[in-house]
Amino acid sequence: MTTALIPETERIPLKEKGAFSLGIVLEIMGASLLTNLFLPIFNIGFGMTPVAIGIILMLLRAWDGCLDPIVGYISDNFPTRWGRRRPYMLVGAIGCAVLFPLFWFMPASLSDTGKFLYLLVCGMAFYLAYSFWAMPYYGLQLELTPNYHERTRLSAWMTVVSNVMGIIMGWHMAWLASSMFANPLTGEPDLVNGIRHLCWVFAAGIAIFGIMPALFVKERTLSPRSKEGKMERESFWQNIRESLHNGPLWIVIGITFFLVTGLGVIGGVGTYVFIYYVTNGDLALAGVIGGWKGSVITVCGLALIPVWTWLAKFLDKRTLVIITLFISVFGHLLGYFLITPANPYLSIIPGIFESAGFTAIWLLIPSMKGDIADFDELQTGRRREGAINAFFSWFFKVAVTVSAGLGGWLLQATGFVVNVNSADPVIHQRMFMSYLFVPLGFWAVGLFLIWIYPLTQERMATIRREIEARRGLLVMEK
Repeated sequence: MTTALIPETERIPLKEKGAFSLGIVLEIMGASLLTNLFLPIFNIGFGMTPVAIGIILMLLRAWDGCLDPIVGYISDNFPTRWGRRRPYMLVGAIGCAVLFPLFWFMPASLSDTGKFLYLLVCGMAFYLAYSFWAMPYYGLQLELTPNYHERTRLSAWMTVVSNVMGIIMGWHMAWLASSMFANPLTGEPDLVNGIRHLCWVFAAGIAIFGIMPALFVKERTLSPRSKEGKMERESFWQNIRESLHNGPLWIVIGITFFLVTGLGVIGGVGTYVFIYYVTNGDLALAGVIGGWKGSVITVCGLALIPVWTWLAKFLDKRTLVIITLFISVFGHLLGYFLITPANPYLSIIPGIFESAGFTAIWLLIPSMKGDIADFDELQTGRRREGAINAFFSWFFKVAVTVSAGLGGWLLQATGFVVNVNSADPVIHQRMFMSYLFVPLGFWAVGLFLIWIYPLTQERMATIRREIEARRGLLVMEK
């Protein structure tokens, strides 16, 4: 299918695609970076145990997940004069920017309990603001176009921005461990000093990019010719019940849950694998290798986005996700041969294959959520983008929560204790084998669920005809 075959009324204007896609920077500089930094900063920098950090992350993600259905319901059912999504996003983005620096100025003199409570309170405030940005943002994504292929194009734009940010943020450990922020007395890398300087840059990015969709993107509304007119407000519990009965939504939740859990479990351990197994405790070298790895992986992922988008014209989203996940698994297993202390930079190569697959997965799953919103409307008679995304997000964050906790437990299960046995090669080998093989079981379940996903392109064309015959078209606001 070519661009010309997408009706003009169903295309998202170029400037709005750009503004909306740039909003994903808040996700990367805010929630994702926060999760990635928690273990190394508060373990290596503040001396907290991996298990305590894992418990905090689990509690915060559980809190975040509980907020999402509530905020999604508010966004769907309590529109303002400026729309259902944009005002909440504006307030949420500013709140995230204000709260982000607080984490890194935790007083080092606090007791272990004090540190635990400090991070928990800061985190609960941050994720409250984040939910009021994220739920309207991803709800807005599902309603920007009713077109099967234009949804994938929007996801492609978002994936491009994510990959560009991946290049930039892939260097975060190198920045934090650079000589610019080194301990003035010892000359050793000082992660805490680094993040206390750079957090202001990250906070500015969160604010600037997070408000762009709120300011420059229009919402879609029911056409004046709609046969049903304005949709009535549903109760919160009805909203939950209807989401519980959405079969394709459960399948996509399951796919994402197992893929994300597999990735998340190795995320924290992977940092330690590169610091201790690959570079023998050299923080600066590990940061540089991680930076180059992130850059090369992301450039390859960017180069392949047009390929995946082109293939999506001819293959069902389900088929393409299956293909790309196999590519990812193959690349990950290459690490058995290529992640080695003898040649640290060879560790870049497995990641290239991993990125090729997972770029396509994150390109296609958001587009699949848009299809699920249409299926849901056929069943319920209402547009519930906020509810659909909130329900999805709740389980996504359960996956992140579980993987964060498992990551801490997995690291501890290897026997690793910072500054005690950090140089033990037996511990290093255990970390490496956990990193390599633990995620494969999760990904196998994800592959099975992708296989049974029912919303093919033909099925979606039928669903769209039925819902538009019933309620009319969705049009861009003036």
